Amino acid sequence: MASIPEEIWLQIFKLVQNARSTVDVCGADEQLLQNMARAANVRPLAETCRAFHRICLPLLFETIAINGSFDGGPQRAQCLADVLHRKAHLKNMVSTVHIHWTDEMNEELWDRMEGVIAGLCSVRDMQIEGTFLSTKLLGQHPRLERLVLFQVYPNPIEGPTIHSFDSLKYLRCGPDGIAETTTSFTALVVPQLETLQIDAAYLTGACGYQIFQFNPAVLQKIIIESDSVWDATEDEGLVELLRRASRIKSLELSLRKFKSPSSGFMLPDDAIPDLEAFTGRTDLVLAFCKGRPVRDLQVTYRLNWSMTEEVPNLIRPGSVPLEHLHLDWMLWEDGTIEYIARHCPQLVSLKITLMVAGGHRNGTLTTRYSMPRLRRAAFLTSNHWYSDDDDGSVTEKEDKLLQESGEFWPQLEHLRLHPEYLWTYRDLEGGWVQVKRWVWDD
Repeated sequence: MASIPEEIWLQIFKLVQNARSTVDVCGADEQLLQNMARAANVRPLAETCRAFHRICLPLLFETIAINGSFDGGPQRAQCLADVLHRKAHLKNMVSTVHIHWTDEMNEELWDRMEGVIAGLCSVRDMQIEGTFLSTKLLGQHPRLERLVLFQVYPNPIEGPTIHSFDSLKYLRCGPDGIAETTTSFTALVVPQLETLQIDAAYLTGACGYQIFQFNPAVLQKIIIESDSVWDATEDEGLVELLRRASRIKSLELSLRKFKSPSSGFMLPDDAIPDLEAFTGRTDLVLAFCKGRPVRDLQVTYRLNWSMTEEVPNLIRPGSVPLEHLHLDWMLWEDGTIEYIARHCPQLVSLKITLMVAGGHRNGTLTTRYSMPRLRRAAFLTSNHWYSDDDDGSVTEKEDKLLQESGEFWPQLEHLRLHPEYLWTYRDLEGGWVQVKRWVWDD
C-alpha cells in the first residue's frame, strides 16, 4: 500500500465520496442531502489510519452541509463551529457552504455560524435557507461563483448596500424576504452572471428586479418561478426584464398559476431574438417561442391538452427545426410517436414522461417516419413502459423494439424504457447492452 502515491489514493477516495446515495426528496433539499452524504461516504476512510485521515481531510471539509430539520442538526452545527474555531487551517479547505436553518436552531447558534462563515476565505458556492442574514456576510465573499438565498431575510437595519460579485455565475433568490432584500440591497452587481433564477414577485414594481445588475452580453439563462397567482403588474416586469436580458439563449418559466396568453399577454416580437431553449407549459410555448430559433423545448402538459394536427407548431414553435424535445406529464394517444416523427424528423434527443403512471403503457413506439439524427430516446412511466400481456413479456417487447429501431432510428445510441436502467448500443458486434443507471443520472 505504501508504494501507491497519495495522488492515486485521493482519486480513489473522490470516487467513494461521489458515490450517489438514494434520497427521497428532490430539488434543493436533495442537493443538501447529497452534500451531507458525500462527507459521510468519506468519514469511515478518514478513521482508518493517520495516512488516510490526512488524505481525506480536504474531502471532509470542502463542504459545510447542515440540515436543521434533521435530528442532530444543531449538534452538527455546534461541532463544526468548535472544530473550525480550534483548527483555523481547516477553513481554507471549505469551498461550499450549504445550510438549511430551522426554528429548532437558536439565534445564538446562528450568530456563531455566521462568524464561522465570515472567516472562510475560499468559498465559491453558498446556499443559505431559512434564516436572517447579515448583508455584510455576503460582502466578505466577493469571489462566489454560485449563490442561493431561499427563505432568507436580509437585515434591513444595516441600511442599503451595493455588493459586487465579479465571479458569480449563478444566482437564485427565493420568494421569502423579498421586501427585506430590495430594502437591503441597492444593487447586486454581477457582471459575469450566466444564470439568474428569481421568483416572479421580483418582477413587480414594488420589489424591483432592477437590483440585479448583470451584463446582457454575458447572461445566458433566466428562470422565473412562482406558486402564486400571476399578478397583472408582473406582465410589464417580465417584458422589461427580457428586454434588458436581450441576449439570453434559454428561458424557463415554472409558473403554476400564470394566466394563458389568450388572456392578453403578448411578448414583443423583438424581445429575446436569440432564444434557443424554452421550458414551460404547453399554453405558453407559442407566446414565447414563435419566430425565435428555439432548438431545445421542454413542455409540461396542462390537463385536457393534447397534440393534434390543428396545432402542429406546438412541437415546432420557432423558426428552426427542433433538435431536443422533452414532453412531460403528457397523455399518450395512438399515433403520438408518428406525429412527433413527422413534424420533428431532425430530433437528436427525445424524452416523454406520461401523466398517469401505467395508464397508457404498451404505447407503440415504432413508426413509418424515419428520425435519422436521433441518438437518445426515453419513454417513461413509474415502471416499465411495456407490461406483460398476451402479446408478450416486457423482455420480448423491449428486444423486438431494439431489433427494429435501426429502421426508423438508425443513429440511436441510448434508449430508456424504465427509470432504473437504459439500453446503450455498443457496435454491430456488441449490439445493445442494458446498463443499470437511474434516470436522474442521465
